[in-house]
Amino acid sequence: MPFQVPQFIEHDPKILGPFTVKQTIYIGSALFGGVILYFTVDYWIFIITSVVLFAIAVALAFIKVEGLMIPEVIKNFFTYSTTNKIYLWKRKESPVFLSTKKEKTLEQQEQKKSSLKMSSSGKIDELSKKLNFEK
Repeated sequence: MPFQVPQFIEHDPKILGPFTVKQTIYIGSALFGGVILYFTVDYWIFIITSVVLFAIAVALAFIKVEGLMIPEVIKNFFTYSTTNKIYLWKRKESPVFLSTKKEKTLEQQEQKKSSLKMSSSGKIDELSKKLNFEK
């Protein structure tokens, strides 16, 4: 029995245990910011700001919104917000061809001269009616 082999699998290489490069940078920068805060501000301010800082780092590193990481969502938001959203229709410059009455009358005469006559209902219509009645 043949098995389907998954293709186009994308995964980032792991650097520190289960963390990728981007995740390591986010968590490492939060740790570095926490260390700086520990030596520069009071203890309670350090606790509050470091909790917020680590929460932001964890959100940036691990949370996905509809399959996209938070930094990609933020980047898409800003590119959408800054680009133009109005599409103005521009008419293509093309010559206008006006038909004259002579051309129209010639076409009508050619249609009258044609020897083919179309009937309103053919044999296919009769067969479809018979099939519908038999049901």
